[in-house]
Amino acid sequence: MPLLDTTLDIGTNAIIAASGWLSLHSANPGTTGASESSAARVAAGWAASANGDTVATNKSFTGGAASGAVLYVGFWSAATGGVFRGSQALTGDATFNAAGQYTVNSVALNGSST
Repeated sequence: MPLLDTTLDIGTNAIIAASGWLSLHSANPGTTGASESSAARVAAGWAASANGDTVATNKSFTGGAASGAVLYVGFWSAATGGVFRGSQALTGDATFNAAGQYTVNSVALNGSST
């Protein structure tokens, strides 16, 4: 028997509580959060977990290197410092614009069972 959706929500809600900040990275951050861009972290603002899934949408970053690489979004416990919780590769546009801005349209954490 798979886990119930309400049980998956418990796990997802714990993850989002511990991962309230997003960062951008110019390369794979590995397990340490390496290659973090100069853009300030932004609050994730995760949606409520539903069936073990959540999403953060339309997150605008500023302060990156003009036309610099943006390949990963990272998950952190704090706006500065804090504990690195992991990352996901981004798809689509892979650079800051000329003003050092970048928008993550959507990043999802999927805990659903299939």
